[in-house]
Formats: sequence, structure tokens, C-alpha cells
Amino acid sequence: MGKHGDEYPRVPRDDYPTPAWVIDALAEHVELRGLTILEMACGKEGRMSEALKAAGCARVYSSDIVNGYAGQDEVLDFLSGRLPGLPHCDAAVTNPPFGPRGKTAEAFITRSLQLLTSGYTDFVALLLPHDFDSAKTRTHLFERCPQFIGKITLRRRVKWFEHSDLVRRKRHPKENTDWYLFKRGSQRDRRPPFILYAPGSHKG
Repeated sequence: MGKHGDEYPRVPRDDYPTPAWVIDALAEHVELRGLTILEMACGKEGRMSEALKAAGCARVYSSDIVNGYAGQDEVLDFLSGRLPGLPHCDAAVTNPPFGPRGKTAEAFITRSLQLLTSGYTDFVALLLPHDFDSAKTRTHLFERCPQFIGKITLRRRVKWFEHSDLVRRKRHPKENTDWYLFKRGSQRDRRPPFILYAPGSHKG
């Protein structure tokens, strides 16, 4: 989760459960069936892990910095530099914690690029705010990154949590969100990064 206003206190470790339809939107453009997936920030509910299983992934290996999700495979700080217990995965897919000014999310991208370069995984999809790639300080992660191949814009805005009081519930924070896609190997000889849309993401 990214920006939601200063009036909303942040949840510890940015553990905002991701709705299942977000994975359905990814699956409209990325073949997930039969893949071994690393979900490296599964959270205490593991909603994305469960949605990936429902999308037909052959194996979903779930980890997080703390233990919480019943189906979690490992307690692992993704940013520690240590590899997961899974020997190799076809893709790494997650909604990374945002952190102050998005610095934790940036660190997740950097670590993901290391896994691509080493051959540990072939593909990475990270759920981030729509304008996350527009900052000048992040050009090395997107515009000048040879592994960045494009993004999928969700036409439905993600609602991260409900207000506890009924009066404010209609003003629950929503966010324009994209799947940012990275692929192993240099893509510099290919066309510029693409932008796709998930037309079915308004469902559910």
C-alpha cells in the first residue's frame, strides 16, 4: 500500500491484505498456471498466496518477516540478502510493504532485481501505486532498468481497509494501483516498456 493520507495511522509493517481480484487482474495478462511462485510478503492473512493458488499456480512458497499466515512456509526478511528455502522459482509476486516515502518498496525492487540477475527467478510482479515510477529518484528502477518490461494498470481502485465507524465508511481509502513487471535478462533491444490494462478487474 502506498499513500492513504496522514489522517490514517499506518498498520505495522504495512500489512494491508490484498483482495483476490488483484491476482485475477494479473492473470489476465500473465500465465500463472503451473508456475512455482514466491510470495515474499504474505502477511498475516496470506490472501495473495491463496489467490495465487486459486489461479492455478503449481506451488506457492509464502514467506514474511514474521510468522502469521497459517500456510506460511518460512519466516524470512526478504531484504536480509538470504535466499528463501525454495531452491528456485518461476516468478516472485507480492504486494511489498511501502515504508516511509516508499523506501521499503524501493528496496524490494532492488532485491528482486538481484534475484533476477542471479537466475533465482525469471519474472517479478510487484503491486505498487500507479505513479510509483514517475519519481526522478527512481529512474534507475524503471526507465534505466533493463529488466523493467512494463506495467498493468488496474481499472478498479484497491480499497485497503474499512473504517470502523459507519459515518466515515464511505470515505475508505482507495488507491490507483499497477502491477510492475520485471523479467530476467536485458530488454534494452526490445520496444519501450508497455502499459496494459486489466479490463476484467472491475469484477468481484
